[in-house]
Amino acid sequence: MCGIAGIFKFGVHPTPPAYQPDVAARLRHRGADGEGHFINERVAMYHARLEIIDTTAASSQPWSIAGGPILVFNGEIFNYRVSYQQRKYATEGDVEVLYYELKDKGIDALSALNGFFAFALYDADRQEMLVARDRFGVKPLFYYCDGDTFAFASEIAPLLALTGQHRINQDQLYSYFRYNYSAGTSTIFENIYRLAPGSAIRINTKGITIENWYKPEVIHPASTFEQLLEDAVKLRLHADVPVGCFLSGGLDSSIISALAIKHKPDLHTFTIGFKEQSWFDESSWSERVAKHIGSEHHVFRLSEDDFLNSFDGFLGAIDEPFADSSAFNVYVLSGEARKHIKVALSGDGADELYKGYRKHRALSMMQKNVIRNLIRATGIITPGIEGGRNTAVGNRFRQLKKLQKLAGADERLREELSATISGHNHVKELLRSTFSRSLFDQTFEIPAHLSSLSLGTAFDLNIVLADDMLVKADRFSMQQGLEIRNPFLDYRVVEHAMGLPVSEKINRKDQKVILKKTFGHYLPKEVLTRSKKGFEIPLKKWLTGALRSKVENEWLNKDRLQSEGVFHTEAVWSLWQKLNSGQPGDSAARIWAIIIYQNWSQHYREFIKR
Repeated sequence: MCGIAGIFKFGVHPTPPAYQPDVAARLRHRGADGEGHFINERVAMYHARLEIIDTTAASSQPWSIAGGPILVFNGEIFNYRVSYQQRKYATEGDVEVLYYELKDKGIDALSALNGFFAFALYDADRQEMLVARDRFGVKPLFYYCDGDTFAFASEIAPLLALTGQHRINQDQLYSYFRYNYSAGTSTIFENIYRLAPGSAIRINTKGITIENWYKPEVIHPASTFEQLLEDAVKLRLHADVPVGCFLSGGLDSSIISALAIKHKPDLHTFTIGFKEQSWFDESSWSERVAKHIGSEHHVFRLSEDDFLNSFDGFLGAIDEPFADSSAFNVYVLSGEARKHIKVALSGDGADELYKGYRKHRALSMMQKNVIRNLIRATGIITPGIEGGRNTAVGNRFRQLKKLQKLAGADERLREELSATISGHNHVKELLRSTFSRSLFDQTFEIPAHLSSLSLGTAFDLNIVLADDMLVKADRFSMQQGLEIRNPFLDYRVVEHAMGLPVSEKINRKDQKVILKKTFGHYLPKEVLTRSKKGFEIPLKKWLTGALRSKVENEWLNKDRLQSEGVFHTEAVWSLWQKLNSGQPGDSAARIWAIIIYQNWSQHYREFIKR
């Protein structure tokens, strides 16, 4: 697990790149155990190492053999010990295995790899580079290309150190304020892009070519689903450092923990709760599961003081505006877990694969005209009620308002609306720029490698999972020096899920049907029947309480808003007043998005071209 960055100069006689210490410095949080670089007349390649497998210097990077290509690699290849025995290796790590597979087979080697990764392989003899990203986008990769230079990095900050100033991408700014994260292959900066999951870039002296290397196939394995997921967990328990599990007490993390303890009897599990915030605190559920499976469980209950003490560090981890507030939980939980372990298994991916979100229930309901008409009719009796996220009753009204919006939309728009925090008109009122396009218009054409999937599944994998959930897991765990592994995103498990009928995932009465049917015997019965709850924080209380002065005098300062020219000041303060009302709706999440952007733009001001 690491951070990588690099630059490739085009042309016959390029200006040689120089070592840039700021690039290495901006990668270092992704790997504080070591760093290295390689520079010649055409390329510069940087690596920051978090030691997980083969912690000796033999697996340090950039990795090469005399006269061979140069590799920088971020990620893990989980099947390197069981699938690659034909060669005698000099190290005990997966870096060397990946190196020889790429050297011998090129891009064709990727289809047999079971893991997550982003890498760059440079062949000096051919003056070519291959850059690629894993199937589902677990590991990030950003790039920039002009007529002179191709550059790449694990995060945007080191890429900016390589390429200089860029203008804000106004279309992506719109998407950010609709969804609270950036979606698609564009980023918040013009001319800086995300490499799509399952894609690769070939670079030579003439330019670049982008291609999809992965196309999912529906599989029907000889092993059962239970054996398949257990093997995925078993593979991800291998490391030369301590490994544990995140355990929220929800179905997904409980299944992963129950399977893990079969192979690691001394398993440590970790969760986060909230002192004096019972509506948000689910730690008692994790304690029930931990007691049931026999893990050594750690609960960190967050107070308001803990929040304040961690807040600046959390803000510093935001590489691109990202306002999914549960990222704060990941940041704090990763820091607490890191005191005991260096690798954590999680349940990420299960909601997308097995239709576990509340939105899936809502979207399923919308397929029936009778239900759509009934929900539309409720708008007559609840026109001024918006509810909020802070109580059970308020949350029900908030969900009902969202259902009313879904009921009036076609299937394509329903998918988009189900993921939004702010409506199109709300964003138009908020931002001074003019927009008319939606997320689908900007970013969402079903990628070629997902073309065989339903619209909803493609949206969940390509946008919700890749651009929200996995970004959250990567950025805020790596900031704490912790690696998160995702057994549900073993490609064999994903492809098995793709072949299941919808009825095995969701029906009239239940969701994640196959998970409960297959793994229910591992868990307390009440875990199987409990209602799903998001991994949320008490935003309204903290924003209007502990952070009020900072919100009003710094981030939402009227003079600052006016001088920056990004927001309509009146709209921002109207939203703030709504948050302080009895029916805030989603205003806390929307104010949070403004705060995150304001802090980020101040932090990155040297790189923003005006």
